[in-house]
Amino acid sequence: MITKISLKNWKSHLDSEFDFSKGVNAIIGIMGSGKTSIVQALTFALFGTFPAIQSRKITLDDLIMKKPQKKSKAEVSLDFKIEGKNYSIKRVIELGKGTSHAEIGEDGRLLDVNPQGVNRIVQNILQMDYDLFSKAVYSEQNRLDYFLSIPKGQRMQHIDRMLKLDRFEKVRENAVSLANRISQGRMERMKLLGELEKENLGERIRKISKDVRELGEEREEFEKGLRKVKLEKEKISEMVTDYDEMEDRINKIRVEIKSVRTGMEEIEDSLKVRRRKLKDMEPEEIPKVLEKLEKEIETLEEEVEKREGDFEEDREMIASVNAEIKNIKDQISEMERLGDKCPTCESPITEGKRKKLVDVRKGKEMVLRNKANNLAKKMEKDKKHIKLLEEQLKERVLRKEKLGSFVEDIDYIKGIEDRRRDYEKREAALKIELEEIQGKLGDADIKDLRKELQERIAREREVLAKLSGLEEKIEDREESLQDLRDRESMFKKYKESIKKDEIIAERLNTFVKVLKVTQDQLRQEFLKNVNHSMGMIWGELYPYGDFSEVRLVIDKDYVLQIKGSEGWVSVEGVASGGERSIASLALRVAFSMALVPNLKWLILDEPTHNLDVNAIEQFTGVLREKINNFVEQVFLITHEERVSEGILGSLYKLERNKEMNEPTRIVGI
Repeated sequence: MITKISLKNWKSHLDSEFDFSKGVNAIIGIMGSGKTSIVQALTFALFGTFPAIQSRKITLDDLIMKKPQKKSKAEVSLDFKIEGKNYSIKRVIELGKGTSHAEIGEDGRLLDVNPQGVNRIVQNILQMDYDLFSKAVYSEQNRLDYFLSIPKGQRMQHIDRMLKLDRFEKVRENAVSLANRISQGRMERMKLLGELEKENLGERIRKISKDVRELGEEREEFEKGLRKVKLEKEKISEMVTDYDEMEDRINKIRVEIKSVRTGMEEIEDSLKVRRRKLKDMEPEEIPKVLEKLEKEIETLEEEVEKREGDFEEDREMIASVNAEIKNIKDQISEMERLGDKCPTCESPITEGKRKKLVDVRKGKEMVLRNKANNLAKKMEKDKKHIKLLEEQLKERVLRKEKLGSFVEDIDYIKGIEDRRRDYEKREAALKIELEEIQGKLGDADIKDLRKELQERIAREREVLAKLSGLEEKIEDREESLQDLRDRESMFKKYKESIKKDEIIAERLNTFVKVLKVTQDQLRQEFLKNVNHSMGMIWGELYPYGDFSEVRLVIDKDYVLQIKGSEGWVSVEGVASGGERSIASLALRVAFSMALVPNLKWLILDEPTHNLDVNAIEQFTGVLREKINNFVEQVFLITHEERVSEGILGSLYKLERNKEMNEPTRIVGI
């Protein structure tokens, strides 16, 4: 049961919500008030589409509110309950983007958020797809007689597609097509089979097989000869290789001996040069002389350092004395400038006192100048002594470096002499190795060995050429043999395939017949259920006595008939518009009862179109008193307010001022 639907920005509905119950849920309003939009939204919520979209009369953008305000998206939410479980669906449409969001939940648990996934889950829950829903449950506005609007000759195709019986037809067509292809292939193979029988394949296979065996035996003899020649060639080749390697080794040893001798000569030359440098210097005396020189150098460095320190002290002392002399001279100049004033406090003094003060300072200046002269003389003497010490130090350092060079030469000579001994040992070892190799060569005649090797190589090539010719002959015979065997195998396979194809063709023909019988039986069962349902409801819907029954039959195609005083006649031939509508309504309800017995929903958009007053009253009575016997929940869209009188269920009345572009309003419940 559908319990609620909410519409936001959906066509003329700004924000509408409808609660539904069992029985008849009627939505009443004038044309353009937004009634049909509700059942379209209901269908869209379930399947993501509805008939007007399927036929491309409108687009998804047309579902989004444009007046009085242009909206960017629309939203529909639907709640329904089946077998004790509560389901909720929500779909959102965005301008220019189509369905941007879809979700479905079960008892508060989210199941899927993908539009295709939601469609799949809804089909599993309702046990029907959109095609069946639109034919059996949902009757579009003024399309109650959908069945009768289908051209004759096409109704069975439509009904078969709704019942999924079109699959039988497709399977049957495929089976017939397959049987024809198998039959055609069998005929082609039979033709090839006749041609292969003329080729005498067995005798030809036996003859070529004998040729292959004889050629194979001949090949084996040549292969034995080839193996013998190869062994002889390899043995001689090893001897030649060994001889060549020993000769090569002898040449390398001779070159190496020459290189060793050259190295020894270079060593001798180097020793002569180093020894000339030493002259009469005894190597064992050098360490003692070096030790003595190091002590003298250390003593001289200490004396130079001390003298330089004293020199710097005297320099600083002279600078201090010169500073005092300058200070005294400044004082004398100041006293001469002041005249009869004291240079310290500028109080008056006598000429004698001033002269006495000047003399004292001049005497002090004289003492300081003598001191500075004595220090300068001392510094000059120290400078000469420091220079002498530095020359002595430099001479000893040079002697030390020269002796150090002699030590390096002695060490180098020792290393060179060690290398010379190594070269002598290496030369002796090489001479021994050379004698051993020359002893191994002996008196072997390498020219004869090489000649014999060339003979074996020529023989090997000759045998290989003959083997190659045999291989080509054998390969040619084997290819011919394999081709004949393949054709013989093809012959056998064709015979077996023809037998199998005959069995398959027979089974396919049986299968096609069974499909046809099954298809006919399912149609009859469908007719039985539909006619049973229409038999129950016809008397409740039709208010007159001139037509007592209604039925659906197959006469080359589906035909809807009603029974009058003259028997059964086609609704399309004799029925008025009202009779046609009531018969179509009965068929629609019967379809719902027969095809979706577990759902028991029915959506009727303006079902009273073409009904007269009596038929409308009869129809209203059925909605009020009888409909619950057939279906659980009905959604009725109508502009006839009297149709809703006394019904048990929800009732909504809609209004909308189209001239003012107002949204739909719910004005009565």
